[in-house]
Amino acid sequence: MAVDKSTAYVEDRYEQELHRGLGVMGNIAITLSAVTPASSVFIIVPFIINTAGTGAFLAMVFAAIVGVFMAFCWGELSAAFPIAGGDYALVWHAFKGPWARIGNALSFATFALMLNSVAFIPAVIALGTALYLTNIVSLDPKITGAAVCLIAAAVAILRIRTNAFITGVFLVIELLALLVLTLLGLVNFHPDRVGQLFGGWVVGNSSGGLDPVTFGVILTATASAVFAYNGYSNAVNFSEETKGSSRHIATAILWSLVITVAAELIPTTAVLLGAPDLAKITASPQPMIDFIDATANGTVNTIVSLGVALAIFNATLAIILEFGRILYSASRDRAWPGVINDWLVAVHPRFKSPWVATALVGIVSAILCLTVDLNTLITLTGAALVADYAFVALAALIGRYIGATSASPYRMPLWPLPPILALIALIYITTQQTTTALLVAGGTILIGLIYWAIVILPQKGRAWNLKEPLRDELAEA
Repeated sequence: MAVDKSTAYVEDRYEQELHRGLGVMGNIAITLSAVTPASSVFIIVPFIINTAGTGAFLAMVFAAIVGVFMAFCWGELSAAFPIAGGDYALVWHAFKGPWARIGNALSFATFALMLNSVAFIPAVIALGTALYLTNIVSLDPKITGAAVCLIAAAVAILRIRTNAFITGVFLVIELLALLVLTLLGLVNFHPDRVGQLFGGWVVGNSSGGLDPVTFGVILTATASAVFAYNGYSNAVNFSEETKGSSRHIATAILWSLVITVAAELIPTTAVLLGAPDLAKITASPQPMIDFIDATANGTVNTIVSLGVALAIFNATLAIILEFGRILYSASRDRAWPGVINDWLVAVHPRFKSPWVATALVGIVSAILCLTVDLNTLITLTGAALVADYAFVALAALIGRYIGATSASPYRMPLWPLPPILALIALIYITTQQTTTALLVAGGTILIGLIYWAIVILPQKGRAWNLKEPLRDELAEA
């Protein structure tokens, strides 16, 4: 359809400043790298196995179902509002008319939750690098994590197409490591255990025996499984750099979820069905490494560990890419006092990337690696993700109801069931969080709302008054 270019950039519409050089496959490659299936399988899934034993299979299936509900919500919202800021922009635009003031406040609370994760998540991922290099070289975890953050930030400043290629190569290596895990499970397959994935669940104990697992414990483990899949929605953060219709963003989100679930659920199932000693593996703090030790030689273990270390670097790179876009977008929307916004919206003249915002994420993450322990960082991120999911599900429900997403080229099926069922699941998951995690998430939301009321609201639209996105043919023009 022909478009009058004079209407493509109007006062209330964002300008095209970033390099629109990503195809949908490049977007998926970066998004999957941020999810980092290998890191999830080797770092998060062990906790699920230790908790639910053979019930870990159902826990991850249930989490995948929650992921489908949320992917539908993110798909419709992201296709309607393809903005680099991601979740906070989706919430802001979903609330129109008499709902606008509520949406304005909730969007800033969502931004506060996202800001909670901007530095913490890259540091959490990067701190695991040294563990998987132990077979090759002994390194200090904090210094190694800081170095990974700084190197990843330097690479992230390059042109987005370059980063898509780099993350794509590393992603292939990561998936090959998971393939090795899967093949080892198939070679040592125990057919008599299949039934224990669906009933009669067991987990190893300290005496080397097996204890029964209740269905309630499996539901508890589902909370961790949701986090293992987290990140498939990151496609929207690269929407201003993705070519073609904004429907491609919904496509990237849905395919990222499908690939993530397959890449994590299949090797996990293979380990449960192929472990020589089920009691030992399900009780081990590092079941994946012990499984490889029991079914392969030291060389295979070293190769897989190196693959996981590369996956961790790849994830750190992809997450810094994502969070750099979030800071850039929020500064463009005047989230900060005066000159800070001007600094963080700087776009590199050659690479067309938000280089100052990207560098800041890497520097802050490196500092956190050096000064804060891993368990504290994990505590600071957990419940914040649940609250962010809830705001997005609510936005998808309200946005369709009041017609805010009527222009979206992607419409979720079975509305309003996906956002309603997602909210029900998220309420349950919230009950499984620690008091500390809930206080951190609640405190983050409260600080965001107070800042909004004191700093943003008095400016009467001069700040946090988001513009319309570049959609479809306007982006092409």
